[in-house]
Amino acid sequence: MRDCASDDTILVQINPVERPGVPRTAREINNRVNEVSFNATLLKELKMIALLREVANPGNCEGALWGRMRVHRIASAEMAELGYSSKLNAEWDFLTFLRDEGRQAAGEFLGRHGHDLGRRSTLDPEAVLKHGAA
Repeated sequence: MRDCASDDTILVQINPVERPGVPRTAREINNRVNEVSFNATLLKELKMIALLREVANPGNCEGALWGRMRVHRIASAEMAELGYSSKLNAEWDFLTFLRDEGRQAAGEFLGRHGHDLGRRSTLDPEAVLKHGAA
């Protein structure tokens, strides 16, 4: 993010941070372990962003960068319904479903938050860390 001139970062989330219920079968547990592992880096980055924004000194160049950063997230409830094995699905119909779902989620995000881009964050990294969603 430091090498980017934009003050807006848009996270396109493909794995849910939280899922309702408790995984019970070996497949469900394995799927969730894979999601948790994949999300570990994301959560670490969000924690770093939240910390840097909290302690940013607007008087120095690095602090000003973090202090004005705006964070957004595009997510789809449909993605939470898909299991880990869907990541191995390369069938054309499934890929076009993902494309269409992504376009719909992006359209919904822009409808709700398009006016916020360039003005304010629509995602609080700290809230994601505390509650799994924002």
